[in-house]
Amino acid sequence: MEMAIREEDFLDNYLGLINGLSKESKMKLVESLNSDIKNNTIVEKDWIDKLYGSFVSNISAEAMISEIRTNRWFNREIADF
Repeated sequence: MEMAIREEDFLDNYLGLINGLSKESKMKLVESLNSDIKNNTIVEKDWIDKLYGSFVSNISAEAMISEIRTNRWFNREIADF
């Protein structure tokens, strides 16, 4: 039962956001949702990676850290009083 309440809360939040959209945007959203339901699309497992700017690289973490440290430079000037 608790899960249904959470889903209703999410739905209410999304509906609040959707109310501010234009009619055209709402229609595109409806079409997209209908298409998604009809196609029964499979959700990607790594969808969360797209939310925070992750990237794929062949460079090791140690190499990245080293590169960052060697490319840093400081331009600190201490003001005289």
